Amino acid sequence: MRLSPFRAALILAIMFIATGCMPRAGRETTTPGPDIRVLIGTISFQDTLSFTGDYRLKSEEAEYEFGPRNRSLTVRALTDGVQLYNQNRNLLYRDHFPIILEPINTESRFTFRGFIYSGTIILEPDEDGGILLINRLNIEAYLKGVVPAEIFAINAEDLQAVKAQAICARSYALKRLQENSGGLFDLTAGTSDQVYGSFDRHTSLADQAVEETRGIVLTDRNLLATVYYHSTCGGKTEAAENIFNTDTTGYLISMTDAIGDRFACAASPYFRWTETRTIEQIDSAFQSHYGRSYLNRLITDTTTVHLTAQITKRSSGRRVQAMTLGIGDTTITLSGYEIRRFFATPPNPYLRSTLFYLDQYNDSTLVIYGAGFGHGVGLCQYGALMMARSGFQYYHILNKYFPATELTKKY
Repeated sequence: MRLSPFRAALILAIMFIATGCMPRAGRETTTPGPDIRVLIGTISFQDTLSFTGDYRLKSEEAEYEFGPRNRSLTVRALTDGVQLYNQNRNLLYRDHFPIILEPINTESRFTFRGFIYSGTIILEPDEDGGILLINRLNIEAYLKGVVPAEIFAINAEDLQAVKAQAICARSYALKRLQENSGGLFDLTAGTSDQVYGSFDRHTSLADQAVEETRGIVLTDRNLLATVYYHSTCGGKTEAAENIFNTDTTGYLISMTDAIGDRFACAASPYFRWTETRTIEQIDSAFQSHYGRSYLNRLITDTTTVHLTAQITKRSSGRRVQAMTLGIGDTTITLSGYEIRRFFATPPNPYLRSTLFYLDQYNDSTLVIYGAGFGHGVGLCQYGALMMARSGFQYYHILNKYFPATELTKKY
């Protein structure tokens, strides 16, 4: 059988990286791993918790059991405490924090804002007068909610990419656990950390990936590695120092993301994209971000309003780091995340990426020719999926995106 050039290059690539980032043998252990505290919401006035199964409420002053007659509980934030009540109980707490609702049975679940969660509820006062609702649970159970929310894949051919995602998510969570050990919570449930998709969003493929990589993390010189990931790099990853002002430490580097003769993430719907911005949209962004509008000024003379844009600095990964933008006599300089925020269009909070170039059809329309989705640092999720479908194992994938790191079993 004659191999195609791509297939031959692929096999050579596998042979080349198979010796790197292989998982180090760890002693078999039954240690369950640590618990992690996830902020899943802030109650500014009042909200409702509902329960499936029994819970025990514990505070400094007393304990109560919530059984079949107490399947819901309203939490009301007060200026000097919190009120918890339902048809059977009315509890007022002013200084007795934290308040803990602990599952009595392993099958017990709670629902908050339409999402089902497992584990313990912790209520803590917020410095702004609200009540923080924190979910404490074993890190492996937490990961089963994170992985399917961060990389949606349900086919068996994607398993190795999902395993790579699980290890990235575990490494990130354990590092945040170290960094925030003295705080009220370790990380949030949103995009500022990792999206935590709750118990009811588990998938069998993500569960399998988490279980088969249990306790495995990425390390750099025996310390937890700094881990980032994103949807689509657009063909070239970015050095962390250009996005997060972080020392790349030799593994969060910019590199061409190609396997054989094609880009790894070419199948992504965000691999290449084009967007336009009219002078009216850009003027609205000026008004929103800087409180200035050229088009809405009081007219004192007849003039032509010109739109100008120029990229002034690019990173090693060819992403835009600085640019100037002007309407008439109003000119600003945008840099870093300001660029993605400024060009965002609702409901998206950011432009897809800063890997783009500009063109102008006329003085009032700007065209953005872009590539990728996200910051571009670390693991490219669509690239990982393509590698998995091409026969790569999870450690090959991680070695590609985090070179010079090792896989270590922590528990």
